[in-house]
Amino acid sequence: MALVTAHWLVVCAVLACVSGFSPYDRGGHNTSHVAIDRLLTLGLPENLDVWLPTDPGTHKVFYFLDGFGGIIPGAAYDDTMDHIASHGIAVVLLWRITLPLNPVDKVPIFVSVMEWAEQHLEATLHRNGIPESVHLDLENIVLGGHSAGNHVLVEYLKSTCGKVQGQVLMSPVDGMDPNGTIPEFCITPGQTLNYNTPSLHLATGLDAVPGPTGFACAPEWLSNNRFFNALDPASQRWSINATEFGHGDFLDPFFQEVIEIINICAFNKDATDDELLAYRKFVAGQTTTFIKALFTEGSDCSEYLPYLEDPSMMTVNTELRFVNPIGGCPVAGCSWWPEPVTTPATN
Repeated sequence: MALVTAHWLVVCAVLACVSGFSPYDRGGHNTSHVAIDRLLTLGLPENLDVWLPTDPGTHKVFYFLDGFGGIIPGAAYDDTMDHIASHGIAVVLLWRITLPLNPVDKVPIFVSVMEWAEQHLEATLHRNGIPESVHLDLENIVLGGHSAGNHVLVEYLKSTCGKVQGQVLMSPVDGMDPNGTIPEFCITPGQTLNYNTPSLHLATGLDAVPGPTGFACAPEWLSNNRFFNALDPASQRWSINATEFGHGDFLDPFFQEVIEIINICAFNKDATDDELLAYRKFVAGQTTTFIKALFTEGSDCSEYLPYLEDPSMMTVNTELRFVNPIGGCPVAGCSWWPEPVTTPATN
């Protein structure tokens, strides 16, 4: 738990009381989880796990590309995604165990999923028991990813903004393998990405630390700073590092324990079940805060910005940096420009 002064405890309590917004607590919406099997669904190339509010209304959509470039079952993220949904945000996670190895080849599959969703997702959810009064805003989406899922996310945005209004990068990892042996990267160090959209970057202190087997799930040269430093200098961006946790510590208990057993990543070996639960709520709370702030009308962001910019408001130990020139909410939107064409040098 981060050390919090009595002053900030009072401020936090007052903010929650006045605004009713408390990101680390479950939100006020009833939720449901719907699993959609691609093998039983005509035209759908990926499995979908959808967590969404069941209260009447039109809800913003958070598309999520998970670890290893999208091969981890959605159940691994259930606690986190259901928490986000309880705050009035629909989460659509796509995954498939058998995938192209090259993340670039995943991009057209992701595009196909979004096209299918625009035509069929609401009707499919209603057939699976979601009330007819529940709708999805598929015209204004936020993209998120964990680990190598961010490679796919960035490759997509390098080709188009689409309908994206912001991005959430969770411990992002570049390349096709942890050693960068295969030269397939979405980022060139020293070069800025060719799009500008508000960004939340969530890292962990143990991302780059090798596990007992000597394997680091997010090697320093392929991970966090590589992505944050490549974001457009004019963009609003927040980077928050949960210093005491590891790459997969926010996964649901069974999957987090698998990581411990097979020793593929460094993890917080001293964390209790309650502390890991608090960390899952922290990741969900930061994501929720960013998305809620992104779609807030007007410049007053007083109920959200403290949770993005003040470590004393956070429920785990953190280090943060941010660039927010307007001092207000992230401004939803995305701008894109063609990548420069590099001409090979001639002798």
